[in-house]
Amino acid sequence: MEQTSPAAPLLALTAGLARGDDAAWAQFHRNYGPAIFRQLLGATRGDHDLASEALQQTYLRIAKHARPCDSEGMFMGWVRVVARTALSDCRRRRLTFWQLLNRRRAECSEADSAGDDGEQRLQTALDAALVSLDPGERALLEAKYFSGFDVRTIAETLGISPKAVESRLTRARAELRRRLLTLLAGHE
Repeated sequence: MEQTSPAAPLLALTAGLARGDDAAWAQFHRNYGPAIFRQLLGATRGDHDLASEALQQTYLRIAKHARPCDSEGMFMGWVRVVARTALSDCRRRRLTFWQLLNRRRAECSEADSAGDDGEQRLQTALDAALVSLDPGERALLEAKYFSGFDVRTIAETLGISPKAVESRLTRARAELRRRLLTLLAGHE
């Protein structure tokens, strides 16, 4: 009878991940997903929304960069690093986005001064980009970032799942960013 090494199942799993095999992804999600989410939830000190966003980014990065591996220690170390960098990137994007939106909310003081020309241009472009968004996307962004509602509250209000709200927010932020960059490039 043929003996399989302890590394064989991991090698088969990681090779399946590298190929994009659905069964391998389902097994990876079952076996590793809860531990990754707990790690991210702990790192965010219980911020479920941020941990969920980082988990999605972690999965995307694993899908893009997975390679066959037969060492559990190496694989888990790599997964932890991927999760930490995904969380770091999510925090940075969120902070930058919050800063941009908070500037819009803040009242302009002495907009005529020479130093505020760039700031005024940015606020004008942000206003135009927000107005040009689909009303549903704009309402979602305003509920989250201006009114301060969390994802669960928005989901309950809309009668959809929190995951659906997160997905819609991700798309709305990307669209707002795209439109804002287009408007700012036109002013250069």
